[in-house]
Amino acid sequence: MRVLVTGASGFLGSHVAERLAEGGASVRLLLRRTSDLSFLGDLQYERAEGDVRQPASLAAAMAGVEAVVHAAGLISARSEAEYRAVNEAGTRAVVDAALGAGVRRFVYVSSLAAQGPSPDGRVAAPDAEPRPVSPYGRSKLGGEAPVLAAGDRMSVAIVRPPAIYGPRDRAFLLFYRALKLGVMPLHGDGLNQLSWIHVRDAASAIASTVVGDGPSGSVYTVADGGVYTWNDLVDMAAGVLGKRPLRVRVPPLVYAAAGHAAGLIGTLIRRQLPLDPEKVREMAQRYWVCDNERITAELGWRPEISAQAGIEDTARWYRDNRWL
Repeated sequence: MRVLVTGASGFLGSHVAERLAEGGASVRLLLRRTSDLSFLGDLQYERAEGDVRQPASLAAAMAGVEAVVHAAGLISARSEAEYRAVNEAGTRAVVDAALGAGVRRFVYVSSLAAQGPSPDGRVAAPDAEPRPVSPYGRSKLGGEAPVLAAGDRMSVAIVRPPAIYGPRDRAFLLFYRALKLGVMPLHGDGLNQLSWIHVRDAASAIASTVVGDGPSGSVYTVADGGVYTWNDLVDMAAGVLGKRPLRVRVPPLVYAAAGHAAGLIGTLIRRQLPLDPEKVREMAQRYWVCDNERITAELGWRPEISAQAGIEDTARWYRDNRWL
């Protein structure tokens, strides 16, 4: 099977491309001229130059492809319009190109942010009414619409991962660095709950939707099977790093003020900062939880990496690559 992967130079996309290649697929990667290829290592792949924001560049990339994994997207942006230009309009362009090329299977990597948080800690079915709380979540949900609309012309699936961590991840690197310094700021009481997943498990789940025989239009959530508080994650990671960090419980209003200030600064300097009002809004949600019920029932996929093993693996990779 020849599979086109978008976003393959990024954290998750590079792992997806590796997993597909390990399974015997011939991978073609949609890459911009300026893409950083450092995560692709020794991967054997065919390069197709293009950009989801340039629909005319996509037709050649789709030629002869049987399946597409669309993992490209913005995870930070200065405005909702910027998010939507890539995560919504860009996805629509990729879907249209896939239909034009006669692609048989299309997998869209969405996000639990598109589904939204649970109001009461109970896991919602993936086909429950979505309630995203951020521009990012709304843009990923917007990207799902053209995928599902194409489900009668090609087989489609959507995967909504929660927080993803693991080797090559820069987002959770800040968490590890704070622990190494011995100070861990926590939003409120640290009891907000989340599901998460190691990147290799996330890549495995996505690859399974490419080759699996699930019904067209299925929406899957994936996780490592546990639900954790931030205090739990601090305990596990601190143990791996041999630290006993000072936990600074930051009142939610202080976090909100910091996010607002960072948003204003980012606007002034025309650059996205790690914290902004929308990220604080997501952090403030009590329950970001999901399960594997549907993907296990339809495709037989199950996670293999526990939180403890994943944290150890990630810390080892950070150290070996001198990120930590």
